[in-house]
Amino acid sequence: MGEGATFDPHKSQNARLDGTGRFGDKEMALSMEPLAMAEPYRAEPLPPRDGSLDVSANHYWHYHRLEALLACKQPITASQDEDLFIAVHQICEVAFHQMIGDLERTLAALAIALDAQERPVGDTAEACYFLERVVRLYEVVNATMPILVSMRAFGEFRSAIGPTSGFQSFQFRHLEILSGVAAPYWRGGTRDARGEVHPAEAEFDRRYGTQVAGWLAKHREHNLAHYYRRLLERATGAEVQTRLAALFTHPGATCLLRLLFRYEQQQTHFHRGHLALAVRQLAMVGASAGTGGTAFQAYLARYQREVEPLFAGLGPEDEGASAGVPGGGSILGR
Repeated sequence: MGEGATFDPHKSQNARLDGTGRFGDKEMALSMEPLAMAEPYRAEPLPPRDGSLDVSANHYWHYHRLEALLACKQPITASQDEDLFIAVHQICEVAFHQMIGDLERTLAALAIALDAQERPVGDTAEACYFLERVVRLYEVVNATMPILVSMRAFGEFRSAIGPTSGFQSFQFRHLEILSGVAAPYWRGGTRDARGEVHPAEAEFDRRYGTQVAGWLAKHREHNLAHYYRRLLERATGAEVQTRLAALFTHPGATCLLRLLFRYEQQQTHFHRGHLALAVRQLAMVGASAGTGGTAFQAYLARYQREVEPLFAGLGPEDEGASAGVPGGGSILGR
């Protein structure tokens, strides 16, 4: 905000990244707007799972398993920046793990809300509660990964770390499938001029291919994009923008749509940010492909071509009539 500006969390529906990858005033208003809960949540005390646990000895370092956690960083070389490289990726993976759990709870709540007799949607408070957490964790990931952009010592350890690559993040693939990615667009993303995939991709498929296939089958009609389409189908109007305008008159639908918009912003930002990071670091070491063998531009272009947008009509790339919703163009404005 500029000097003298006042913060009004109820001022605008508009939402987009401000071009620098940060939230602007309008986006902060959205992110800080409180979510209404249908009923107060009553948190009843629960006993330890292990009845023999002496909770009086459960100190901070033990409860959070800090020594084991810190021991997970095992640099291969003596480069101190390799320690940072590992830490940043582990922070992101821990966030992904929590996001997966919260997205699964979001989807369960959405299934109930969209099976309700109430039109266009039943109570979305539970779904919005967990989806808000997912979005905030995505913001953490997108604030963490750019720390590596200015890392100057990549060349000290790149050749020693083998085929390890962000391409192999099975948790991120799980997140994408929960989001609505219906097919493994990444498959063949490391294929070389001879048509052979890189060992990073071959090993990923060997280790996680069965799990990925199971996730795709389980979430074919149980993902964010699917429930977004179901929400649109339950709204009145012939065109997408007209239906969205009608949904924005319903408080529960409004909360959900705002969070879906922010979620896709963050997922898109992660893709773009990872690409920019890879290009910068590869330029530093004079390489054209990552440790996982990917040609990033072509590989991520497939995501843009085959997957985006997850929530058609909500993104700034959609130029349909706003049907009277403030912002013009896409339903949440540009």
